[in-house]
Amino acid sequence: MSDERHTVLITGASAGLGAAVALECAKHGWRLALGARREDRLAELADAARDLGAEVYAGPLDVTDESSIEHFFDAAEASVGCADVIVNNAGSSRPGLLHEMDPRQIRLEVETNLLGVLLVTRRAVAALVERGLPGDVVFMGSDAATNPRPGQATYSATKAGLEGLQTSLSRELEGTGVRMIKLRIGPTMSEFAAGWDNSPDALEARTELFRRFGLRDARHLGNAMGSEHVAEAIVYAVTRPRGVVVDTIDIHPAAPLGGAVKGLR
Repeated sequence: MSDERHTVLITGASAGLGAAVALECAKHGWRLALGARREDRLAELADAARDLGAEVYAGPLDVTDESSIEHFFDAAEASVGCADVIVNNAGSSRPGLLHEMDPRQIRLEVETNLLGVLLVTRRAVAALVERGLPGDVVFMGSDAATNPRPGQATYSATKAGLEGLQTSLSRELEGTGVRMIKLRIGPTMSEFAAGWDNSPDALEARTELFRRFGLRDARHLGNAMGSEHVAEAIVYAVTRPRGVVVDTIDIHPAAPLGGAVKGLR
């Protein structure tokens, strides 16, 4: 593992996978720029990271708002310097059939999961290229990109879009030292689905929808990883020697495997 000291910018950092990545990076003494909409949760995370020895900037960030992104980057760079590791973690999803979805929810998922990543990555890469610095941009994707899910059409489409973005940017930035890393994450213990209807009837309806297509939902089978395992995988990828890139990380619980959808992030 490289002993290089990184400055890590994390979107959607206030809870779940974002918080786990922040705390794992803090253990290595890396500087952190933490952004999220829930400022109270963000402040608690910042204190926990500082207790681990990290230098931290924490501030409000809405990835769907260009002015919020610009303000956050400007403030973070003034506080902890230019980020050389960017973790695009902010995400949104609500299960449901597309033709029954509220258009506002569809727009929110696309703007958070794809447009927001484009805007954050644009700003981050511009800063690195302008300074001639190497770096890593991490896309927190999903196994839904390769196993699109019934009942999550918009989410699956946005995660497939991230894969195209990662490949395109890898080619655009060849020779700059800025690497693109994508994760395909299986079911993980986090707050991602905290706002879903998880009543027995709703769970049974989602399970039956999967069953109709010969699929299994590992979350309903009790198979899920800890968020820390995803965080450790990211640290591994960004600490590879320059000239080496971990392009894609498929990470999921050991079971269930096979052709089944491995679960819901």
